[in-house]
Amino acid sequence: MHTTKGIAIVTGASSGLGAAFSRRLAAFAAARTTARAAGAKRYRDLPRFNEIWLVARRADRLEALASELRGTAPGLVVRAIAADLIAPGAVAELAATAAEAGTSGGPVRILINNAGFGTYGDFSETDLGRQLEQLDLNCRVLTESCGRFSPLLGAGSVVVNVASLAAFAPLGGFAVYAASKAYALSLSVALAAEWNARGIRVCALCPGPVATEFSLVASAGARREVKHGWSAERTADRCLRDAARGKQISMPRPLWRFRRLAGWLFGPELSAAFAYRFMKRPSAIAAQGKTIGPRS
Repeated sequence: MHTTKGIAIVTGASSGLGAAFSRRLAAFAAARTTARAAGAKRYRDLPRFNEIWLVARRADRLEALASELRGTAPGLVVRAIAADLIAPGAVAELAATAAEAGTSGGPVRILINNAGFGTYGDFSETDLGRQLEQLDLNCRVLTESCGRFSPLLGAGSVVVNVASLAAFAPLGGFAVYAASKAYALSLSVALAAEWNARGIRVCALCPGPVATEFSLVASAGARREVKHGWSAERTADRCLRDAARGKQISMPRPLWRFRRLAGWLFGPELSAAFAYRFMKRPSAIAAQGKTIGPRS
């Protein structure tokens, strides 16, 4: 059995926020091994690890990212694991592999549950199978991941569940996506309360528009917003700092926090109606039925 000092796991790692989290964690691991460790100061409260596991469906992108990270942090063991987490038994197999690789007392030091996707469009006009698949990945797989890895987490471990600004209000035109992210947020905050006694920090990342390759392609009508959103790298960086400090909800951009407040002030009825009107702009109609983010 190969014994490790700790594992960091990133799901949906092949692109977007998942790749950004992976790069930031590799940079952190590299900084911790240098004499100055200047780059590690911003994450000084993150737990140490000597392996990072990149999990997603697209093997070619994973291998390319793994090669990049090995160059960034030569002492870091990087594993690329091509897996479709929706497949029966996939999450259980991943957790079992982590249990075999680690030691007692919690081998998983950092768990980033980033895998997920969403769709634009009217609920009744969007493929139902696609929406059910969205719920399966965004809710069931997230829940199973937290459950399967719970015994492998120890005091000081950090869990980041990627939710969304959409978690705070129902959104017409994003009905299932917003509902799934509300679930992710609720689960995360509840687990933060339950696992606090075990010394495990749980943080829900709730970003607004983030400039990623797939968001730009899929968002047509919202392209301007996404283009001017924060970069995935900046979002991941700030989230890791928030998680290290024990924040339960990470919304690093002031505009996102303002929109959360606005959603609370308007209430769910107006929020849903406003979002639906936004989706009915001529430029947005072209995007309906498309995917938000990769099905990683």
